[in-house]
Amino acid sequence: MITTRLLPLAALVATFATPAAAVTLSTPLLAGNGQAGIMFDLVAGGQALTITGGAVSLDAGSHTVEVYTRSGTVVGNLTPAGWTLISTINGIVGGGEGTQTFFDFTDFAMAAGSTTGIYITAVVDFPLNYTNGTVVGGVVASDANLSIRSGFGRSYAFGSDFSPRDFNGSITYTIGAGAVPEPASWALLLAGFGLTGAVARRRRTAVSA
Repeated sequence: MITTRLLPLAALVATFATPAAAVTLSTPLLAGNGQAGIMFDLVAGGQALTITGGAVSLDAGSHTVEVYTRSGTVVGNLTPAGWTLISTINGIVGGGEGTQTFFDFTDFAMAAGSTTGIYITAVVDFPLNYTNGTVVGGVVASDANLSIRSGFGRSYAFGSDFSPRDFNGSITYTIGAGAVPEPASWALLLAGFGLTGAVARRRRTAVSA
């Protein structure tokens, strides 16, 4: 009886535990230029997104990479003000020009229709490959949910800027702003646990009697 009553709750928990399918949006790997880093805009489409990681085109060797983000566009915001360092990743091994090196960084959410600036930079030398673009803000790659825009090459960190420059790499995202349930969902989940506990207590009492 208890096992039967637990089945709906187990299904509910499994729903929360199942991760959303990840989507990877890649840009052309045309290279032709490079610097320590690149700063550009991500623009969400009609759905909220969670950005979970990405890839860059790095020269061969081991590199330390920093990832910064800011709310809103990079245009007019090239100084450190308003930027947040979200991840420092050590020991990223580059595959050379024309390849993508995938790495993970701290997830961040994007509301539907919003713009988030992202700055990906190596901390030593200029191993990051990118391509000379046409216009800052031009679309480099896009799908139904996200677009990657042309931005600025940057020397480390927040140094000289070069534009327009097109990111060579990928951005990985999932649909929805994070995997944390809304308050109402938490309430339902907790109520389910409470009901299960009550059923179990009644069952034990009946057996004892």
